[in-house]
Amino acid sequence: MTLSQQIANQKSSFFKGINRPLSTRMKHLSTLRELVQDNESLFYEALQKDLGKPEFEVYTTEIITVLNEIDVHLKNVKQWAKVRATGNSYFTFPSKSKIYSQPLGVVLIIGAWNYPIHLTLMPLIGAISAGNTIALKPSELAPNTSSLLAKLFRYYFEPDFISVHEGGADTSTKLLKEPFDKIFFTGSTHVGKIVMKAAAEHLTPVTLELGGKSPAIIHKDADITVSSNRIWWGKTLNAGQTCVAPDFVAIHESKKAEFIEESKKTLLNFFNNDYIIGSNYTQIVNTSHYERLTHLLQTGKIIAGGNTDPDTRFIEPTLMEAEWDDFIMQEEIFGPLLPLITFSKPEEVMQKLQDMPSPLALYLFTEDEQFQKDIITHVPFGGGCVNETVSYLANHHLPFGGVGKSGMGSYHGKYSFDTFSREQSILYKSYWPDPDLRYPPYDDKIITWFKRLFS
Repeated sequence: MTLSQQIANQKSSFFKGINRPLSTRMKHLSTLRELVQDNESLFYEALQKDLGKPEFEVYTTEIITVLNEIDVHLKNVKQWAKVRATGNSYFTFPSKSKIYSQPLGVVLIIGAWNYPIHLTLMPLIGAISAGNTIALKPSELAPNTSSLLAKLFRYYFEPDFISVHEGGADTSTKLLKEPFDKIFFTGSTHVGKIVMKAAAEHLTPVTLELGGKSPAIIHKDADITVSSNRIWWGKTLNAGQTCVAPDFVAIHESKKAEFIEESKKTLLNFFNNDYIIGSNYTQIVNTSHYERLTHLLQTGKIIAGGNTDPDTRFIEPTLMEAEWDDFIMQEEIFGPLLPLITFSKPEEVMQKLQDMPSPLALYLFTEDEQFQKDIITHVPFGGGCVNETVSYLANHHLPFGGVGKSGMGSYHGKYSFDTFSREQSILYKSYWPDPDLRYPPYDDKIITWFKRLFS
């Protein structure tokens, strides 16, 4: 069967209602929950092979997050999908108006390698919940996880409902030529542009979850011990290969020395100088990314860390001296390197951030409410935290997404349901009354009457 035939079959299945009734959607969500829960050990094994991920990280960032999201949808999808009555206007009286949440059709979800379960299944949950049929494209850069997902989905679901397409860029290129009703992509800004260009050929709507240089801003009143712990936790998670990881620190000059010392203590407390891939730390995904990061290491001054091992693709969490225009500050790092930049005035750091492409996340460490307000109001970014990092995306009540070059659209919780739905407006009217007033021919008296009525 060709790819086009497969997608055509999924379109036909969509119109036949393979995932349309709410009871069926909930059954499919429950089946997805079984798929994840019953094969947890296999996911651990696959992610160990692909990324050397510790079991604790796999469970907390890949397994439990997905299970929790499924539970949120199972609990709320009936309410989200309800037909909503709305008000009327003078121009439509007498009538009734309602809004229906309709599924989009056949949607394409392109996952990412850094969290190959989470970033593939989280949008899938919303697509199922909203009533669509789905084509999944797991990342080829996590080949063991991709292969496992393909095998499991063939076992648990009909391919006319959910199809899985393995392969590299050639597979993605072929998929993007198909007339999908929605494309959801997670990955780099560079590839996001390719996806959006391809989608434009069919006027297909897109959600793009990209990245950017997400800053952690430490003001002069910050608790440096807590700030250090929370920033390095966010940075060392998955060895920095996280789209919302703190990409760099902008710190008030009065706190620089203290942060450097606290950073050394934090990393010693976290790892005790004993980094073990697969036990307490994750490796870099492949040789290409490893070489890119080791090159970045050579472009700046290392303050702490800096050890590497090409055999295990290990890169130690590293604090580096930096300036705004340094090479390491030009693109997202996506690794365990943390540039440190100082500022003296709030206006200075705000201006610098406004001049940069809008990041996916921003983290602000301060109790100064005016500074918080100024940054949140005047610096564009997708989402973030005050006195915390990363964990805002674990709250399903918050939309997760970027702005500008860090993405468009959002998901999680109801926002996922909305992302894979469209609102359909319907006006209901009786045959009676049916006054002649609005029908031709018109005369001056009718126009005068209308002007008096609506002015």
